[in-house]
Amino acid sequence: MEKTLIYHYTSLSHLIEIFKVGKLHTSQTEKMLKVKKPGLWFTTNSKWEHSAFKRFNDGKKEFARFVTNLNSLFVTFAKYKHKSKVNPLLWDKMAEIGKSKGADPSEWYATFSPLSINNLDIEIYENGEWLNLKKEGGEFDSDLFNRNLEKTFVFKKGKEMEEKMLKEYQANQPKSDTVSEDIKSTPVVDKNVSEEKLIKEPVLEEKPFSI
Repeated sequence: MEKTLIYHYTSLSHLIEIFKVGKLHTSQTEKMLKVKKPGLWFTTNSKWEHSAFKRFNDGKKEFARFVTNLNSLFVTFAKYKHKSKVNPLLWDKMAEIGKSKGADPSEWYATFSPLSINNLDIEIYENGEWLNLKKEGGEFDSDLFNRNLEKTFVFKKGKEMEEKMLKEYQANQPKSDTVSEDIKSTPVVDKNVSEEKLIKEPVLEEKPFSI
């Protein structure tokens, strides 16, 4: 039987935070809305999931996704309505918002527990294609990660703060140029000239003491 792949889309900035905890967690929005069993959402759409981003839907730059096989841990959006005990009005609103962004709720699948990222494939969108962040031997492709990390808002803000702190540090350092200039302007005695003068001066002959 052919396996069905499902995808959890996220931004590269969020990917950094996910790496820190090592897990994908269930929806914070649903927790705030008091849904009894919040979902962790995936989609069968292998190209893009328009409902995944509230602010960034102008393209796939600076994004990543987690990939796994569809299995019994996941339920369809239709079954989620009953399993999660979500308010029917909220469930309808979720579908309405998703469709308004160009998404298809029939492609959505939810699970109700966090998932370790160790058991998931990770892909980054670069130059028009999704590239696997894990190499064949399971090794992390640090080159792929780092060159895309530089595009993120978090990285850019970090660099700006670093440069600002460096400038402030340099501005607060005491100026020692004056002392250096004084030292440079002090005349240096020519050792050879001094020695010549000492040699040319007549030496007085010491006379024996007489009574």
